[in-house]
Amino acid sequence: MTADEDERRRAFETLYRITLPSIRSYARRRAPDDLAEDVVAQTYLTAWRRCDEAVAGGLPWLYRTARFTLANHQRTERRQLRVTQRVADTSDLTEPDGTAAADDRSLVLDAIERLSEDERELLLLVYWEHLSVKAVAVALECRPGTAAVRLHRARRKLRDALSDPSGSDRSTVPHIRTHTAEVPS
Repeated sequence: MTADEDERRRAFETLYRITLPSIRSYARRRAPDDLAEDVVAQTYLTAWRRCDEAVAGGLPWLYRTARFTLANHQRTERRQLRVTQRVADTSDLTEPDGTAAADDRSLVLDAIERLSEDERELLLLVYWEHLSVKAVAVALECRPGTAAVRLHRARRKLRDALSDPSGSDRSTVPHIRTHTAEVPS
């Protein structure tokens, strides 16, 4: 570790030690405990990535970052609520043979629920928000190649979840990974 890196680390550690109680209290006043801890963690992750700005800006900079983090979470919650409402608005649809489309929708929603939050968000960004893989990469702060791989894995998990509507445990079934490339659409 170079002297500059060591100095940067010490400056961040000092900032963290001094400001953590204030940022934690700020987050807890505005969000449930589990979310508040996530907000604190994300705030300090951002501070580490932008250490020079964070150290120079001090507590006000951290408050601003925590506020932005909370706002992002609230936007995500609102977006997910809108998606849920859109799906609910289609509850009166029926198939040509008279069976309720709600059954299919229920299967899809159950399969989506079995995905991780990150996988759901990725699929919603691509299919609901119509973002390209490059745009998703920007939104998720990762490289386009990483976003494409995550999308491929999320699609595969959704496909597996849809083919097994009972949600039975697949851990007892041997799973062979194939290394095939899939070009995201």
